[in-house]
Amino acid sequence: MADKRITVGVIGLGFVGLTLGIAAASKGIDVYGVEVNEHIKDCLKKKKAHFYEPGLDSLIMRCSDKTFHVVEKFPSDVKFDAFIITVGTPLKNGEKEPNFEYIKSALQSSIKDVYDGSQLIILRSTVSVGTTRNIVIPLLSEMSGVEKKDVLAAMCPERTLEGKAVKELTHLPQVISGNNDESLEMAQQIFRKMTPTVVVAKSLEEAELIKLYCNTYRDMTFALGNAFCMAAQEFGVDGISAINHANYGYDRSNIAKPGFVAGPCLEKDAYILINNMPECDSKNFILSARRFNESMEDIVVNWVREKTGEQEENKTIALSGMAFKGEPETSDLRGSSSVYIARKLKALGYTLRLHDFVAIKSEMEALELGSVHETIEEACEGASILLVLNNHKKYGSVMYNENFSYENRGLRILDSWNVCTELHYSDDIKIYTLGNMLVKGED
Repeated sequence: MADKRITVGVIGLGFVGLTLGIAAASKGIDVYGVEVNEHIKDCLKKKKAHFYEPGLDSLIMRCSDKTFHVVEKFPSDVKFDAFIITVGTPLKNGEKEPNFEYIKSALQSSIKDVYDGSQLIILRSTVSVGTTRNIVIPLLSEMSGVEKKDVLAAMCPERTLEGKAVKELTHLPQVISGNNDESLEMAQQIFRKMTPTVVVAKSLEEAELIKLYCNTYRDMTFALGNAFCMAAQEFGVDGISAINHANYGYDRSNIAKPGFVAGPCLEKDAYILINNMPECDSKNFILSARRFNESMEDIVVNWVREKTGEQEENKTIALSGMAFKGEPETSDLRGSSSVYIARKLKALGYTLRLHDFVAIKSEMEALELGSVHETIEEACEGASILLVLNNHKKYGSVMYNENFSYENRGLRILDSWNVCTELHYSDDIKIYTLGNMLVKGED
């Protein structure tokens, strides 16, 4: 491989697969991508992504039909060096356990006609510890007739941040591991084409843990900030103010700001980490943090119920920021706390008016949670409460005007990310934050 052009097949062109495939193609690797979702394929035919990611569309335009090819199935006349599995690992419906059927199906349906055991299989998906060795390798051995110890398999987890993935794929150290020395060498050659630094994990299991640690660490860090914020209010203290002042000029305190902790990774990776972990205090500690972050959604829903009471004229609620985060901006609605909050409010009989700066309108409408509006002003028409649910940078400029204040007299705003606190609204608009929403006497 060191002396020839590398050719890889990517199984799944969602967020992980498409960004990785395009990053590889932009560095001179020949990439063939297989995807079953018709909407994704239709977008790629138009040389654009099905989601918003800065810089991605221009790379798709540059690489399409040159080093990047979208195919219905991997061509038998192409000699592949590796196949990369990037399909998701969702939690089972109604359960908090990972579903590995997507990975099994991707292998059995996508590469069965071209895989002969000589190609490296790279698992990029987030999985529980032991999945590569105990599920993927036995399946590959069965498919190819190669002994399990000789199967070429690598676990190389994805760790990019949505909104910065294009840059991070070529700048972040890439974690790699291999089933044997040949697998490890092949994985290094592929990823060194994209990034100057690779981190070699000592085992497949260590590589699996590294990805889970990265996301679960963030989850638990944010849980501490959320817990401190809510605890302060039990003493009648603004939680955000207390955290800001605790952090100010004090290097040993870096308490996270309160907010929702969700998205397609953070909402589930703690559950994947503890999936096959023996019962222990560590498991309970991790689970407690995840559940506290999930409780933030109910805290907001209960706050809405308290402020609106039972009066029908108060039952229209505006929700802005439906994507799971605003900075870096993304259109991704998967695992969004905003969506979960909206579902709970709708189930309670509220009429919802939705807005987002980046999320795709048709995808928001497909949620069937309420009417979708182009501007915050439109979303607020007739609403008694506005929930600002992500931290997009446009809130400061869009909402800072006298007309908004005048036209929305009597509106309550829950600014869940503290993006509106510098605005000087008239006394007719009341702004709450996660730091003071539970403080008695705030009304």
